Amino acid sequence: MTYLFTKEGCGKCDWVKQNINLSSITGLKVMQLDADNSEALAMLAYYECVSLSEKKLPILVSEDKEIITGVGYIRKYLQERCL
Repeated sequence: MTYLFTKEGCGKCDWVKQNINLSSITGLKVMQLDADNSEALAMLAYYECVSLSEKKLPILVSEDKEIITGVGYIRKYLQERCL
């Protein structure tokens, strides 16, 4: 499973959600970070990305547990490996 962590009101997160057809990517789960989503917060902690999420979003965690930040890098990863 590949995880994409996003947050409401994040311009870069919104760009990814609006410009990449995320629903067409098999094995991708989009997890919105907010106080009500304990599953997303737990997964973020599991991948040791809590402090990173305070500085950079969106965050993509690949099936190989590679942590990718930056809209350009996330788009490239998804295009090369998932589309």
